[in-house]
Amino acid sequence: MNNKHFFKNMAKLALPIALQQLLVSCAQLVDTAMVTPLGNVIVSAVGVSSRWIFLMNLFYFGISSGSAALISQFWGAKEEKHIRSSYGVALIFGTGVALVAFAAMFFFPDQLIRVFSNEAPVIAEARKYMRIVAFMGLFSSFNQITCVVLRATEKVNPPLYSSIAAVAVNTVLNYILINGKLGFPVMGISGAAAATLISAAVQSLILIIYINTAKQVFKAPPTEFFRLTGAFVRRFSVTCLPVVFNEGIWAIGTNIYSMVFARQGSEAYAGYTIFSSIEQIAFVFFVGICHACSIMTGKAVGAGKADEAYSMGKRFIKLVPLLGVLTGVAIIFLRNPLLRILPIETEGARQMTSTLLLIYSLWIGVRNISYVCVVGIFRAGGDTKIGMFLDIGALFLFSIPIVTTLGFLTDVPFYVLIIAMYIAEDTPKSVLCLIRFKSRKWIKQLTAADSAPPVLGEDPEIEIEEADELKNYRQ
Repeated sequence: MNNKHFFKNMAKLALPIALQQLLVSCAQLVDTAMVTPLGNVIVSAVGVSSRWIFLMNLFYFGISSGSAALISQFWGAKEEKHIRSSYGVALIFGTGVALVAFAAMFFFPDQLIRVFSNEAPVIAEARKYMRIVAFMGLFSSFNQITCVVLRATEKVNPPLYSSIAAVAVNTVLNYILINGKLGFPVMGISGAAAATLISAAVQSLILIIYINTAKQVFKAPPTEFFRLTGAFVRRFSVTCLPVVFNEGIWAIGTNIYSMVFARQGSEAYAGYTIFSSIEQIAFVFFVGICHACSIMTGKAVGAGKADEAYSMGKRFIKLVPLLGVLTGVAIIFLRNPLLRILPIETEGARQMTSTLLLIYSLWIGVRNISYVCVVGIFRAGGDTKIGMFLDIGALFLFSIPIVTTLGFLTDVPFYVLIIAMYIAEDTPKSVLCLIRFKSRKWIKQLTAADSAPPVLGEDPEIEIEEADELKNYRQ
C-alpha cells in the first residue's frame, strides 16, 4: 500500500473515531465542569464513583476489543457469518458483566467507595451517584460492543452520530437536572448521574435502530447472531478472555493508583479528577489512530497479507511520537486559558491541574507507544496475550510498588507520584512492545482454521471435527 492510499484510509477511519472519542471526553469534562461549582466534595465524589464506572467500562472494552481482534480478521477474510457470531457471543459476555456490575454498585456502594475515600461527606454524595449509574451497565455494554463491531467492519459514522446525540442529551439534562431548571427540582449530583444514565439509553436506542435497518453484516435474522457452536464459543474465548484479563489487570493497577492518590487530600484529588477529564480530550487523537490501525492491520492479517500488516503497523508506530509532540505543544499553550474557563473551587486544585497537564504534555508520546502497539497492532494481529503479560510486569513489578511506597511512606508532592507512575510503567512497556513488534510473532491469522460452523447438536461427527479444528487453532 502506497503512502497516499495509506493516509487516505487512515484519515477516513481515524477522524470519525477521534471525533467520537472527543465528544465523549468533552461530555466528561462538561460533567466535571457542571458539578465543580458544587464544591470539592462533589467533584471528589464523582471522581471516586467514576473509578468504578471506569473499571466497568474497561471490562466492556476488553470484551469488545477482544472480539474486534476476530471481527477485523473475519472482515478481511469476508466471513460475515462469523462476524455475526462474534457479535452475539460478545453481547452475551457483556450482559453477564453488566449484571454483576449492577449488583455490586447498587447494593454495595459504600464498600466500593471506601476503597478510595474514607471521608464521610464524599461517601454520602458518591452513594447517590453510584446507585443511579448502576443501571447504566446494560446500555454501556451494548453501546461499546456494538460500536466496536461497526468500526471493525469499517462503519465508523453510526457510532459517531449516536455519540453526538448522547452528548447533546447529557449536556442539556445536566443543566436542567443539576440546577433545577424548567420546573425540575435541584438534584445536584443525582441530576448529573441521571443525565449520564439517560444519555447512554438514548445512544443504545439509536444504535438499535441502525442495526435493524443496516445492510451487509447486520442484515440477518436475530437468531443468526446466536446460532453458536461450542467450538466457536471456545475459540472466541481463547481470543477474547486474555484481553478481558488484560484490561482487568490494568484496571486493578489504575485503581490502586487511585487509592494512593485519593489519600493525598480532596484538593489534590479534585485537581487530578479535573486533569483526567482534560487528559481524555488529548487522548482522543491516539484513540483514532489506534482504532484505525486495528481495523487496517486486522483486515490485512485476515486477508493473509502479513507483510502488508507489518508495514502498516510500522507506519502507525512512527506516527505516535510525532502526534505526541504536536499534542504536547497544544496542551502547553492551551492549559492556562482552559483552566481560567473552568470554575475550579480552590487555587490549590487549579495549580495541581496545571502542573499535571504540563507533565503529561512532555510524556504523552512515550505513554501512547505501548497503547498503539498492544491495542492497535498486537490484538488486531491475533496476539491477544502479550498485553496481559506486559501489564503484569510493568504495573506490579515496577510502577505500583514505587508509587505506593512514595505515596504512603513519604511526603513527596502529588505531582511526583504522577511522574514516578509514568516513568516506571511506560518505559519498560514501550521498549518491550517495540521488541515484540520487530519479531513479527504478533501476526497470527485467527481465521485460517475457521470454517462455517453448524448449530451445536446438529451433527456429532461435525462437532468432533470442530474440536480437532480448535485443537489445531490453539497450537
